[in-house]
Amino acid sequence: MNKRAFLEGFFTASAVAFGGQFMWQRINQQTPLLKTASIVTDASILAENPTPSLESFRFTAIEIDSIQPAKGIPTPAPSLDSPSNFVTAQLDDVAVEKYLRKIRNFDAIFANDIYLDPRYEALLLKTTQRLTRVENYIGHGNFNLLSFDDMLKHGRNFSKIGAFTADELNFIEEVFFANPNRYGFFGKKISQEITDFIPKNDVAKISNTGHYLLRGESLNLYQHIKNDVGEEVILTSGVRSIVKQIHLFLAKAIEANGNLSRASRSLAPPGHSYHGVGDFDIGKVGFGARNFTADFSTTDEYAKLSRLAYVDIRYPTDNLFGVRFEPWHIKLS
Repeated sequence: MNKRAFLEGFFTASAVAFGGQFMWQRINQQTPLLKTASIVTDASILAENPTPSLESFRFTAIEIDSIQPAKGIPTPAPSLDSPSNFVTAQLDDVAVEKYLRKIRNFDAIFANDIYLDPRYEALLLKTTQRLTRVENYIGHGNFNLLSFDDMLKHGRNFSKIGAFTADELNFIEEVFFANPNRYGFFGKKISQEITDFIPKNDVAKISNTGHYLLRGESLNLYQHIKNDVGEEVILTSGVRSIVKQIHLFLAKAIEANGNLSRASRSLAPPGHSYHGVGDFDIGKVGFGARNFTADFSTTDEYAKLSRLAYVDIRYPTDNLFGVRFEPWHIKLS
């Protein structure tokens, strides 16, 4: 694969709106990614961006020109102590308000969202499938801690997984090293190298969860919360390796029909997740998937949590990181 061509294709902005069934439901089918579909029609959201038809499909400039690298080659993601300063420095009040509408409507489709080039649909699917086979083979808990090097080793050594191809590895590498500011995520780059990993001796397994927490501040904070809020609180996600975050992000991109902007509004791109340095998610026992929705903020457990002075959440409402409101995501100091 021509790497420059891949970079230029991967990070172009599409004016086409995708919709309909998730790509995840088409993993073993050959239907094309591009399709005509209805999208958000709220005039307050899309008045400035009428939806083009499939026939008018073309690549367009990204919305925030000031952060567009030359010729489509991604620049390194900035390490920012204050992402909000970065956003407000680049955008006027009207643009900030338009940006916040996207966060408040994180799962909507906007006509100026940025998409994966459709030429790489098959590569996205195949790479995600192989990562899924790795997770199924070694187990969900082990996958949370899996290093990039061990991922490669498992692929080479186990026929049920199969070795990662050069194209798949190039794809994974570009996803990790890309600057996600281009599709609307403004969080700090946490892990600089794709081979960074968390030593198993540094974590503790949390019983009845399948997850791990970093020993020290992270584990102590979780135990403190359990003591003050009650046994109905449970860990729903702890330490995540870079491999785990890559898999989650690619799966989210599939679910979003290749819309990288929409995916990043729900999930930090790989290398940008604070789960790699101690943040964790909590939920209410028996609440199921609703623990990962705004519904968690309506529970008694969250009400108790919000009254604890020592607890803060990473992504509050109207945050300028580019991520939806996550009342379940506990921030480490």
